[in-house]
Amino acid sequence: DEPRAFQLWSEAAELGSTTALRQLGVAYSGGRGVAQDNATAIRCWESAAVRGDMESRFCLGGAELLKRKYDRAVRHFMISA
Repeated sequence: DEPRAFQLWSEAAELGSTTALRQLGVAYSGGRGVAQDNATAIRCWESAAVRGDMESRFCLGGAELLKRKYDRAVRHFMISA
């Protein structure tokens, strides 16, 4: 049940979960349980990444790669490694 998962991730993110922030970014990026919104996905991943979530940093690399910003993508990928 994607809408319910989105609701639970939102609650967990408000409590400080970086995993929940990452999952919210994935949901927004793919339009899963919520309308697709890449800008919000990136904000979620950035918020989790600055708190140390390396998987979110990897997601940011992927987002930069899709925008053909290769230098930025490589930096995100290197940090996440």
